Amino acid sequence: MVKGSLQRTLTKFSKNIKFSGNDDEDVEKGRDDAVTMPNMDEPVEHFDIFHKTDVGDRDAPSNILEEDKVWLEGIKNRTKDMAPEDQVSLDKFREILEIKKVHKFFAERIYNLMDSQRVGYLTTGQLMGHLTNLTATCSCIKLKMLFNMYDIDGNGTIDPSEFGVVLASAIAYNALSISPEQVESMTDTMFEEIDENSDGVISFDELKLILEKYPQWFDGSLQLSAARFLKPPEAPQPKDKRKEKVPLKVRLANLWTTIRRKRKEVLWGIFYGLSIIAFFLYGSLDAFYSGSHITTPHCLKYYVVAHGFGMNLNWNCMLIIIFMLRRTLTALRDTRLGPYLPIDIAVFIHKVIGYMIGICTLGHWIFHMIHFRCLADEPNPDEGHRNPYTHQPFSYGEYLGSMVTGLGWIHGFVSISGWVLLAIYVVMFIFSLRVIRRSGHFEVFFITHLLYIPFMVLLILHSDKFWKFIIVPGLIYIIEKISMTRCVRVLVGGAFHIKAVTLWRTKDQGVTQIIMNHPPGFVYQPGDYVFVNIPTIANFEWHPFTISSCPEDAENMTLHVQFKDGQSWTKKLYQYFEKLQSNRKQETNIRKRLETIRKFQSREIESAPSVYGKKRPSIFGTNLQALHVPIYVDGPYGTPSGRIFSAQHALLICAGIGVTPFASILQSIMYRHRTRKVTCPECETSFHPPMTAGQEGLKKVQFIWVVPNQRSIEWFVELLDKIDAVQTTNNHIDKLIEIQVYVTSAKSMSDVYSFGLTTALDVFYKKHNRCLVSGIQSRALFGRPDWNTIFQEADENKRGNVSVFFCGSPDLARTLRTLSAKHNFEFAKESF
Repeated sequence: MVKGSLQRTLTKFSKNIKFSGNDDEDVEKGRDDAVTMPNMDEPVEHFDIFHKTDVGDRDAPSNILEEDKVWLEGIKNRTKDMAPEDQVSLDKFREILEIKKVHKFFAERIYNLMDSQRVGYLTTGQLMGHLTNLTATCSCIKLKMLFNMYDIDGNGTIDPSEFGVVLASAIAYNALSISPEQVESMTDTMFEEIDENSDGVISFDELKLILEKYPQWFDGSLQLSAARFLKPPEAPQPKDKRKEKVPLKVRLANLWTTIRRKRKEVLWGIFYGLSIIAFFLYGSLDAFYSGSHITTPHCLKYYVVAHGFGMNLNWNCMLIIIFMLRRTLTALRDTRLGPYLPIDIAVFIHKVIGYMIGICTLGHWIFHMIHFRCLADEPNPDEGHRNPYTHQPFSYGEYLGSMVTGLGWIHGFVSISGWVLLAIYVVMFIFSLRVIRRSGHFEVFFITHLLYIPFMVLLILHSDKFWKFIIVPGLIYIIEKISMTRCVRVLVGGAFHIKAVTLWRTKDQGVTQIIMNHPPGFVYQPGDYVFVNIPTIANFEWHPFTISSCPEDAENMTLHVQFKDGQSWTKKLYQYFEKLQSNRKQETNIRKRLETIRKFQSREIESAPSVYGKKRPSIFGTNLQALHVPIYVDGPYGTPSGRIFSAQHALLICAGIGVTPFASILQSIMYRHRTRKVTCPECETSFHPPMTAGQEGLKKVQFIWVVPNQRSIEWFVELLDKIDAVQTTNNHIDKLIEIQVYVTSAKSMSDVYSFGLTTALDVFYKKHNRCLVSGIQSRALFGRPDWNTIFQEADENKRGNVSVFFCGSPDLARTLRTLSAKHNFEFAKESF
């Protein structure tokens, strides 16, 4: 073990780089020892497995890949204004090679390796000579260059402290959260595997031997061209589709694919469009035949159009109420009609209808304004259009705002109610915009949205036909609202309270895990969501969150609430419990100090307690137990993910906190598996039948979780670890649940600069059967997923019909929806 010097080196190094991934951190260890680097041109003995020339023999530098020729030409263009004897600084070196994004430690090492004379600087001529030679080297030379990069003191061997420093640089380069203690453990494991003679250091010959023994650790990065060896490939930038000219034939093909993919939505869209036309004609014809006592023959045309918009206003206001019936829609989801109804896009439909109400309101208002102007300009109107008190024709102002006209179901109330309805809609529309809802002013949105109550009441008074539209859905809506009142929820489902919380915090975001009691009367299904209200945070705000626990857990129910920078309800929630935890910690410290003083005064202890040996904070977040914070719950409401148990091959894809519905589903699968445990009556051996028998046709689950950083995995690492453990102890199951976790911040793990880190992680996994990044047995994958490959492999290895369930960003949803249509997979997206 090398815990002494390595721990001190890593501690010092971690203070310098702070594991932040910042390329400009000052790595003192690498800089101080860099001037003693050995010559990169020293002869290297080749060995079979890696003696593969990338571009030809080193004696034939003219045989260079076209990629390297272009690369060298670009470098010449960037140095054309520099003389061969001009000095190249480190910053200029990074600019010339376009490796500014590479961690500064590695850039310094390459820079000093090329400093053959060890004078502390490079000239332009030396740089171009080294780069030209590098284009014609075999993989053995590149491996030796990497070895020298790790050999910080230049003595021909790598000791644990040097290897640990380089590992820490690669960890910071990939924005991973691996502690110095874990780096030390990886280093110990690596040296146990590679150090053949147990002398405490690794020689170049030992490195060659271990790579020949385990060629799978060699990922081909050393066989790349020189251009890609020194300059890691950048992630491809998204194409600007606006500049692309797509042929008409391709556009029509894409349109047809979209129609096929969304045929249910298209059919309902067609029905909705036809209903708009039908109700416009119905309203117009009704006005044409029955409006003679309201208008004049000359102004009838304006009244007919206004009445057509008004009838559509009645129709759409009824529909928007229907798509607010969350309990009814949840109940319909589980019926035979469920698959044919547009329940999964109810939120989107609600928005569309809201816009259509605005269009109908605007059209109704404009044509009535024209209609009233026309009536006011009539030269000789009949008695129905004259003031009953003055017997003068109604003026334009009287038509717009006076009850004396007698228009409407309620005598003369139509104009006044119309202006109020218009004002209410404008207020509701403005404060429902995304910029208001997501800018920390959700409470403003919530309060102004309650104006729908006076809006509906005024619309009943404004139109003599609206009550016929609203009576049935309105009564159902009132019943649902009564059932959602706090007193009814407590009586029927039971009272809720927060028992404990766990807090996770990274640089720009955090997660609050809420653990509350699970009343016996509250029944939900995996993947369901609820609306919650916590009066201590905000009295009137209700927010939807997916239940992350499973229904089989009779004791607890959990929610995971994420916040990002900015003022919001979710951040206030985190800060409230953070402050509560801080206050408890202070009280605990005071009690401990008082207890220490009491014991000291009574001579129960001989000395004060030590301040050393503080434990590192748990990776499972900060826990706060023994709470009793009131919380009100409205729900549960169903989601498309609930259909997973009727699928055969389920592809669960989530991004970030979108994992919560699938966490509930995965836990439910595991609970159902445990309940099927049987015991042999003869030998009393307990075992589980195959997991596929009894999961209602579910034969395969591919769980793909895309997280922004390693710390995000901690939210559900215990659950994933249990799933892995169960499947490992039951080898006959054939991995019903396949786990893939992608860490997007570690996009540089495939670079040559991370070669040591990836090798060390492989060695650690080989010995401990556990991935140090994911914290579970399933290996973490780095960078962004290749969705085309994932869907292609799922299609080739499918276990029946494939159903894709997704919870995440709309942009990724579009990509996955397109791929699902291409492979004829069913696609469902979570939405609240």
